[in-house]
Amino acid sequence: MTKQSANHKGDKSSGDVYLLQQLQLHQAELEMQNDELRLANEQLELQQLKFAVIYDLAPIGYFILDPEGIVNEVNNAGMNMLGTTKHRILNKRLHSFLSPEYADRYHFFFRDLIRTKTKQSCLLKLLTENASEVYVQVEGIAISPADAMPLQCDIAMIDVTERVNADKNLIKTKERLELALEASASGTWELEPDTMTFHLDDTNFQIFAIENNEFDDKYQTFINMVHPDDRTRVDQHFRKSLNQQSEIDVVCRFLNYAGSECFASIRGHIIHEENQPDRFIGIMMDITEKRRIEQESAQLKHDQQTAIALATLAAEENERKRISDALHDGVSQLLYGIRIRLSALQTEDNLPEVNGVNALLDAVIDETRNLSFQLAPAILTDFGLGATLEELCTRLSTEHMTITGKLSGFARRFSLDIEICIFRIIQELVNNAMKHSGASRIAIDVHKNKLIEINVTDNGRGFPRTAPQQVPTGAGLTSIRNRVNLYNGTLKIESNAGSGTSVTATLSYLRTDKADSI
Repeated sequence: MTKQSANHKGDKSSGDVYLLQQLQLHQAELEMQNDELRLANEQLELQQLKFAVIYDLAPIGYFILDPEGIVNEVNNAGMNMLGTTKHRILNKRLHSFLSPEYADRYHFFFRDLIRTKTKQSCLLKLLTENASEVYVQVEGIAISPADAMPLQCDIAMIDVTERVNADKNLIKTKERLELALEASASGTWELEPDTMTFHLDDTNFQIFAIENNEFDDKYQTFINMVHPDDRTRVDQHFRKSLNQQSEIDVVCRFLNYAGSECFASIRGHIIHEENQPDRFIGIMMDITEKRRIEQESAQLKHDQQTAIALATLAAEENERKRISDALHDGVSQLLYGIRIRLSALQTEDNLPEVNGVNALLDAVIDETRNLSFQLAPAILTDFGLGATLEELCTRLSTEHMTITGKLSGFARRFSLDIEICIFRIIQELVNNAMKHSGASRIAIDVHKNKLIEINVTDNGRGFPRTAPQQVPTGAGLTSIRNRVNLYNGTLKIESNAGSGTSVTATLSYLRTDKADSI
């Protein structure tokens, strides 16, 4: 072998070695790249598994739809919302799981989702296999995961059934409250304690007959709408409730801008909310009609009681008159007859005895006439109250007790019923003084102005003010009170121990009810 050939052979061997080394180097690099790729695939699989677990176990329902709305993927939460298994959901259109009344809403939602490729949202109701109502808040977006991949719609659903049902219940409660307020003619109000701003609703504006824009939302303006006689009391109730953090419950009258008077019941309480200023809210109910019915009922009850009292007094007067007539026409006439017959039997021998009997007869006749007068004085019917009062004082006065009477202001006679009532009151008061006071003087004063005032005063023993149990009671005083009440009157008793007693009864003679039928 020549030297040139040997050199050529040597160069070839060196090239092979270098090539082998390069191949080995590339092989090592490929193995390293394969290891890296394997690690990357393992990491990718781990990430994919992690996201798959998150996807399936997420509390929010996830759906992947194609552009036709067919479900390609769903997680566990989505299956639970629909109440069915995965194989019954996949490859079906999502709208088939919706309540029919929400079909149009879903149609517009999905159309805008595909058209705009921006996030869209709406509220839907699902149809589940157990027929339960499930409301979901839906959010979605249409995207292409990669340039070479087709468009898909990612849908997220959140179960908002409790919130929707709560809203429905709140709406129903509000409707019931509005119906109740409307049926009861009630309106709501709110007072802001910090600014004393007072808000009224439309019902209150109707109660006050004012336009909404005529009220300036000021507390003082509201108070000024209250009837002048109730204004201070209502203001005190509001301020007391604010200061003591207590409820308010007050009834008052209002003078609305139409000039009418109405009654309202105001009730409310303080509401405390965290990180919010206190609110004073309540309702105001128009009770004008209720108050009118109550007044009519009270008047009817009063009329019934008056009718009973009138019937009782009328029966009493009739019985008194019957007994008086019997005494006057029967017993008195018999006594006169006895005295005449006794006079015919009178002789000189029995003159003292006959005179003694005549004296007894005269006493009996006088007592009978007094009883007849007490029961039903005919003089009252014939000559009026003045003559009757004078006759009463004359008949009842004795050497140990003087009774005087004074009548003023009676320029004309009243009806017999009122005069009988006045006489009976005087009679009962005088009898009480005669029986209980130990007085030596009784003064009767009757005068008329706007009211009829009857005053009977004695100088008897009286009774201490600190001992109300010693105030006269009994059937006589009850009869006086009944008669006084019939004429919307009052009865006042004043007394001090050792200084006598004064009783004053006032009567209103301007009556239009049934009292004049006694």
